[in-house]
Order: sequence, then C-alpha cells, then structure tokens
Amino acid sequence: MPTFSNPAVATAFRDPTGSFAGTDVRIALPLTRNLLNEVLAARPSGTPITELYIDPEAGNQFRVHLAANAPVVGRVTRRITLVPGPAVTFPAQPWLQFAITDGLKFFDKPLINLVQGQVERRLPKGVDVSSSRIRIHVPALMTHLGYQAFVPLLHKIQITSEANRLQLHLHLLAAPERSEHPRPPLTP
Repeated sequence: MPTFSNPAVATAFRDPTGSFAGTDVRIALPLTRNLLNEVLAARPSGTPITELYIDPEAGNQFRVHLAANAPVVGRVTRRITLVPGPAVTFPAQPWLQFAITDGLKFFDKPLINLVQGQVERRLPKGVDVSSSRIRIHVPALMTHLGYQAFVPLLHKIQITSEANRLQLHLHLLAAPERSEHPRPPLTP
C-alpha cells in the first residue's frame, strides 16, 4: 500500500470502510485510448512483452496489439479481439471476464494450454489467461497490489467499449456507520 504524508489520507487508506461509511457512489469513468496506452507503455522493463497497446472499438469490443518474445517460437505478434463480459457484483461474482473472440492462430491455443503454468507465474495474482478468455479476480488483484482494505467497498464493476475508449462503470458501497450515540442533526 502506498504511504501518504497527509494524515487524513493515510487514515482513509488504512480504514476505507470506516472512513467512507455510508458511501454510495456510482462512477462512469471513460478511459481513452491515449490514457490506456500511456499506462501500458509504463510497464516494467525486462518482461517478454515488447509491444502492447489497446484499441477500443464500438460494439463493445477492443483489440489488444501484442508482441512478445516467446521461448522456442521466438517473436510472436498478435492482434486479439476481446469482448468484455457482464458486470460483476461483489462478493457473489468477483471475476471480471473478457472473451477472446479473434486473433489467435491455429497453433496458439494448444501452445497457450501447454505453457499455462509458465504464463500464470508471470502474471499478477488474480489474473488468469486461457486460450478463450482472460479473467481477473478483482479482490485477489487488489490485495496483490496492496489495496485489500478497499475490497469491501466494491459493489459492482463493468467494463464496456466504444470507439476510442473503454468505459469503467464502478459502484462503491459502504454500510452506514453504526453508533450507539447518534449525532444530533445539524441546524442552520
């Protein structure tokens, strides 16, 4: 988890459920092609991925352009089409899913299945890739990234795609704070 010099921010990150008690926020956050690709370009060096960018399209699909150095086969370049799955609601269904609908070649699927264990060891916790889909276990990934305290605030996440941007729909919900001594209402 990040460290903060501001005590109020540090408290909010340490105990988000208590700090945000009573919160019911719905956010529609557009993630433009440029922003997505700037984030992807900042990935750590030393990975087998040499090229990676996202091209969001209309019709709720997006393309991932990928070039990687793979053992045995050498450099592999693919343009894979992904379709975001339905909204996920926490804690009942924590897997955010993307179907791979196009772009894998005839030998890719058996190769992915063969090296599944090697692929999973290189991915962050909570990310699962197969020849037909990508799944993200959101609580596990958040915990891996140091944001476990925010998991109880998640109520619903959905990703959709339109021309030139992905749309992140997020619903954060925290139970109201319960107190034995209710506060009197504010008077003007």
